[in-house]
Amino acid sequence: MGLEDNIAEAIIMALDELAGNPERAVKAAMDCESVAQWIKQETTKLALIGGAEMVVPGLHAFTIPTGVSYLLHKMGYISWGIGALKGAFVIETEAYSDLRNILALWANEGQFDASIIEHLAVSLDALRWAMSEAGQAAMPDLLAASEDSATLRTYHIMQKLAENFVAGDERGYSVAEAMLGAEAAAQMLEAGVENVKHLNCEVMLTRPMGRKVGRRLASRLASRIGARIPARMIVGFLPVAGAIANSFMNVQTIGSMTTVAEKYYDRRLRLDHLQAAAS
Repeated sequence: MGLEDNIAEAIIMALDELAGNPERAVKAAMDCESVAQWIKQETTKLALIGGAEMVVPGLHAFTIPTGVSYLLHKMGYISWGIGALKGAFVIETEAYSDLRNILALWANEGQFDASIIEHLAVSLDALRWAMSEAGQAAMPDLLAASEDSATLRTYHIMQKLAENFVAGDERGYSVAEAMLGAEAAAQMLEAGVENVKHLNCEVMLTRPMGRKVGRRLASRLASRIGARIPARMIVGFLPVAGAIANSFMNVQTIGSMTTVAEKYYDRRLRLDHLQAAAS
């Protein structure tokens, strides 16, 4: 693993730690009526924090690291909420991660490229179907299909998610409950317990992020964080201008991240895709 890979992995680990629990993001997002409302609500909070970060010149040694941590937190938090509002089952496990995929696409200048991500996003309806009698009957053929690599990995991951769900995945169940309601989530679990089989499908381990993507991710995030230095200098002369500049940079950063998150979740594996592939 090269230097760029190590830096990219360190960034992903930091974001994973700071982003928090996806369950909380999903629950908060489901209180919003639309993706646009969710993005506006959370971006406003980030802008206010970005301004406050620069208001008091003497406290920058404390406020800037705190502000950076909050920015990283929101990058993951808002992305997960977008996924839930678009009907995706947010995937964040030790082995597989929606956030990791979104960061790879963000580093790729926001261009969607299935070859640089580990799997597609998975709609909750698709996962429910995979846990049904018909879905489990179709899964062996889907897992053996000659598909493009991203789609095939997604089939494998979806089967693992189904097996983990019935085995007692509390976080996954909480996400489903937040999206479907208590009764529907319980029915989903009941169906899964009755139908899901352990298929011994191949475990596809997380791949290191490519050197080119890793270098872009490290460079892009460093430039966003480094932009705080000019804002700090402005504060020395015009505190209000420095606060506005920093708020604008936060909004710009999260805006580019949310655009990528929407692209990623818009291309989720849907129920109709699975039914067509299984027919």
